[in-house]
Amino acid sequence: MPGPTAGSAVPVGRARTLAQVYRHFGEAVAAGTSPLYERVAVALSESGEALRAIQAASARKRHPAVILAALHDLALAGRAPALAAAYAAADGDAAAGAAIGTLLRMTDSVVAIAVRRRVRAGETGRCAVLYPAIAEAARRAGADAIGLIDVGCSAGLSLNVDRVGITYSNGQSLGDPPSPVQLSASIVGGRPVPARAMPEVVARVGVDLDPVDVTDADEARWLRAEAIGRCWSRGRLLAWLADS
Repeated sequence: MPGPTAGSAVPVGRARTLAQVYRHFGEAVAAGTSPLYERVAVALSESGEALRAIQAASARKRHPAVILAALHDLALAGRAPALAAAYAAADGDAAAGAAIGTLLRMTDSVVAIAVRRRVRAGETGRCAVLYPAIAEAARRAGADAIGLIDVGCSAGLSLNVDRVGITYSNGQSLGDPPSPVQLSASIVGGRPVPARAMPEVVARVGVDLDPVDVTDADEARWLRAEAIGRCWSRGRLLAWLADS
């Protein structure tokens, strides 16, 4: 769990209440990346009824990323139409109200999804860092072909690092320009991004105790649901992989 942010009222070394956990998630984790999730998480933190419903899940399954993903999964599955409509309209206030309403009305379903599922660590956005790092490592090793091994690969998204297009804040581009998956990344600091193209990838090996089959509609929907509503490129990559 991330530590308290500057200005937080929670003393260092003291456990947060569930309300504080959700407010911190909204204001410090989702802020700047998902305005919808920021608004929903804060609204949940302010609703006593919602917090009591969340407590129906075991302590390890009460984390905002899990509960919000379970709600999103219900929306994507067509079981929470009001929440789905609010998300589609990018209406934060409507999403907050619909999320609380869905949680109160479908507590058992939300908890059941949270218990059955786990949030995956794989993230398409990592390719913006992995691509230049792998390309530079290959250059230093003098390799003209490489193999990729990903331990904890989830759906294997990072194994397709060479198949996405990446545009950096300095205007530099790497990867595959016509790819249906396009990422953008901001450069922080003064060090340049290596500009070398990645060599040919001749092997892709994923190792995972519970790998995800992206051709399974339920599995693919969950990956979209737990992507915290911000990585649309990940959804495109899932669809692309399922069709390839």
